[in-house]
Amino acid sequence: MIPKNGGDLLVITKSLKDVMVFYELGITAIAPNSENLFVSDKQLEKLKKYFKNIVVFYDNDIAGVSGMNKIKKSHPELKFIFIPRKYEAKDISDYYKKYGKEKTLKLINDAKTFLCLERDLDHIIEQEVLEQNKK
Repeated sequence: MIPKNGGDLLVITKSLKDVMVFYELGITAIAPNSENLFVSDKQLEKLKKYFKNIVVFYDNDIAGVSGMNKIKKSHPELKFIFIPRKYEAKDISDYYKKYGKEKTLKLINDAKTFLCLERDLDHIIEQEVLEQNKK
């Protein structure tokens, strides 16, 4: 559901569970019908009319970062973010459960530090693969 006046921020995430956490925090969020899909180009163009900033916020595992990398190639105008692995939470709902509402709000407010606007997501994937192969 798009607010009448749109807004400053829309988060596109992978799961309804994460959407519910964002709404709890007062942030508009959506998730495609399947974790294997992204919104269509037509839907994305409509969303861009309503929201100043659209952020893709997927899990920090290989699948999530790979998905963001694929989307970034088609939509470089979007912003991309994930939770740094040092927090040992793969998504926003895990982070919220582990750290609570206040720390989750702080993480989101500090998120500009973690934005992957210029970073190469392929490099992040390579690092993740190397880390997992060491285990």
